Parts: sequence; C-alpha cells; structure tokens
Amino acid sequence: MASLISIGECMMELNATDTLNFKRSYAGDTYNTAVYAKRWQPQLPVYYLSAVGTDNLSQEMLSQWRAEGLNTQYVLQTPDAQLGIYAISKDSAGKRCLSYWRKGSAASQLMQLMHAQGVAETLPHFDYVYFTGISLGIFSDDDKQALLDLVSDLRNKGATVVFDPNYRPLLWESKEDAIKWLTLAYQVTDLALPGMTDHKALFGHANHTEVVEFVRALGCHEIVVKSSQDGIYAYDAHAEYYCAIDGNSPCIDTTAAGDSFAGTYLASRMAGSDILTAVEAAADVATNVVKHVGAIVD
Repeated sequence: MASLISIGECMMELNATDTLNFKRSYAGDTYNTAVYAKRWQPQLPVYYLSAVGTDNLSQEMLSQWRAEGLNTQYVLQTPDAQLGIYAISKDSAGKRCLSYWRKGSAASQLMQLMHAQGVAETLPHFDYVYFTGISLGIFSDDDKQALLDLVSDLRNKGATVVFDPNYRPLLWESKEDAIKWLTLAYQVTDLALPGMTDHKALFGHANHTEVVEFVRALGCHEIVVKSSQDGIYAYDAHAEYYCAIDGNSPCIDTTAAGDSFAGTYLASRMAGSDILTAVEAAADVATNVVKHVGAIVD
C-alpha cells in the first residue's frame, strides 16, 4: 500500500459558540489533509511530520492525531515551545474572522529540531509527500530552505511531491517574498494543487489556463486548479479534465474546503482512481465539509 507523509503545523482550534464560549478542537491545513486522506482510504498509511510541546495540551493533541489513525512516529517534541492556537469568530456583519497565536510554536521550530535530533537521515521512502505554502510560511528563511531541501531529498528517493500554495499574507514579509518561496516550492513539485484565488492575488493570473501554463513551466506534471466560481480544472501530460461545482450548495464554513479536497484527491489517486474520478470524489467531500462549522467534520 502506498504511503503518504504530510508536513506542517496543527494548532488548537477555538470556534466561538457564543460571546464567551469556544468549542476546542485541533486543525491545520496539512493535518486536515492527512485526516481526510485517512478517512477516505482507512488502509492508507498516513504519517504526519510536525513538532509539539511536552505540555498537557500538546499531548492531548498528539493523542487526537493517533485517534484519527495518523502515524506519529515522526512527530518531534520539545519542552521549550507549545502548540499554536487560532480562533474562529464572526464580526457584527456575520463575516468569519480568524485570529492566530502561532509565533514561536513548536511546529515553527520543526526544521531546527530535525537537525538537532538527526531525524532527516532516518526518514524512509514515502510514496507521496505533501506540504503547503503555510508549511513554508511559518519558518525562518533558513528553515524554509531546509524544508525544500528535505522535500527534494525525499523526491530523489522516489516520492511524488504534492504542493498546495495556500497563500496566507500574514505569514510573509511581502508579496514578493511569498512569490519567491512558492515559486521555489513549485520547482520541486510533481503534483500541484493551486487555487485560482491565490494565483490571482500573487501572480496576477486571470484564469486557469494562465495558472496551468505557469505551474507546468516550473516542472509540475499533474495540476489541479481549484476555482470556487468556475469549477475544477485538472491536467496531466495527455488531457484536460473538468468538474463543475454546485454554486447553490449551502456553505457555512470554508475553513477546510481546500484541505478536505486535497486529502480526498490524494487518497483517491493513491488508491488507483483516475484523475477525473478523484476530482469528483474530492469535490463531493469538500462540498459536504463546508456545510459544517470547523475544519474536521465529526
């Protein structure tokens, strides 16, 4: 059975239930993707590469990862940092608002911990490696390069590298800084999952064709462009595929729309589904996820 390792940060999610109370759970883009991949194909070996603290909340989160069936063999722990936190609330107009407390989190020190503990040298072959622009964005520049080097090494061992830019402006010094690092990430990627919104904001791309031409020129050979308005366009070396999206479907919370799509798509492809079948399955899961509050739907 093919294996998947997802690299990044999971945080404590606090979702406002009223003015004074929050529902606690755990979420983060690469974690969400890993969970939805495992749920779609329960027999799939899914590993999570991250870092947590040794405090009680970090240990509770680690237990939750295991309860979801994720292999935590490569989760590092440090007594010098804790998990990051984000809160979901709504403003007076009912618009969703996100607040973050993640600077200095254990996960943001992952590459340094890996170096100190010699973990990179012990990693086995994985069939698929997944990371995102958020995985990069939480690191210092030296650690960003270390992550790209790690991904390249795993790719040289035979892994298919999967990348979703997941652009979050607050994680970057400038738009130019984000463009630089996300472009470098695409250059070590085989399967790209760009979003139309991200590429319009960063690169000025006006349509999916421009996105595909840009990403393909950087070396990606399987590309799935997610456009909330126009549907999903997928490409390989031989053909183009399209999946329409029901614009009238209820949408309550888009927190994990892209993550659930990515996890389901990867699990489907790893299980042998063709591109269009995988896209349709992933779109169905994402459509259901956004009908609920929070990243991980119970």
